[in-house]
Amino acid sequence: MNIITHAFIGWSAGVRISTRAGDIALITAASLLPDIDAFGAVIDIINGGEAVYFSSFHHKFGHCLPFCLLLLPVVYWLSRRNLRLTAWFAGVFHLHLLCDIIGARGPDGYQWPVYYLWPFSETGLTWSGQWHINAWPNILITCLLLVDFLRQAAQIGFTPLRLVSREADSVLVSTLQKRFGGRNEP
Repeated sequence: MNIITHAFIGWSAGVRISTRAGDIALITAASLLPDIDAFGAVIDIINGGEAVYFSSFHHKFGHCLPFCLLLLPVVYWLSRRNLRLTAWFAGVFHLHLLCDIIGARGPDGYQWPVYYLWPFSETGLTWSGQWHINAWPNILITCLLLVDFLRQAAQIGFTPLRLVSREADSVLVSTLQKRFGGRNEP
């Protein structure tokens, strides 16, 4: 799935788990961190555009159980030793993997396997019915999650825009609250 869809999935889950901005950020990170292994694309662009590192490492380093297990102690510490939130983090991390198995087929028809036990195994998990990344189910899911994101932002009184500008976030939230209702103070 698209990174934007993953972000909306994480946010949507985070808001349902907690209304604390830090908790929502942790759960959203759980839905984004597996794609850290796509960073090879940046190196490939710098090196002239051929997808060497991206093709070699995407869905391996970040999309595996050992990476998740390495993150859990950090998440436990960041969550103020909240075991429930740490468990949710692991669940949303795995939801990212499942979503990629379901809907991450490349435009060329290549099925991106998820190497769950990498580096211990090169066996990739796939599903023969994997949707193309730009298939209508992925687009529909993204659109529904976008509407849910906007509605939730109105209810809880903030968006990720708050990280950049509290004033811009307040204006956005106020506008969303007029459309969707919600609490009055951002």
